[in-house]
Amino acid sequence: MQIKDNGNNGLTITGNIKTVEDSLEIQKAITTHLNKGIKNVLLKMHDSFSMTSTVIGHLMKLVNVDKISVSLIVADDRLYELLEELCLVQLFNVRLVAN
Repeated sequence: MQIKDNGNNGLTITGNIKTVEDSLEIQKAITTHLNKGIKNVLLKMHDSFSMTSTVIGHLMKLVNVDKISVSLIVADDRLYELLEELCLVQLFNVRLVAN
């Protein structure tokens, strides 16, 4: 997994999110992004078909506790369906796009 910081346009994550290390790397990248004074997070996930519970929990904290706007752009139907089953599509402003 790799993360690219796109400045005000958020973060692009390539590869599958599957390990604890991936989760920690994403959390660190989001924190660095927000420390720039940006009050929203846009995550573009081109390849991942899953997301760890740690990342989901961190995103939920950002939205519900820190009042940060979170948006996800996902390219894999399976990830979209997972977020839909967890009733997180609206909370995370999830959009499904063709890869």
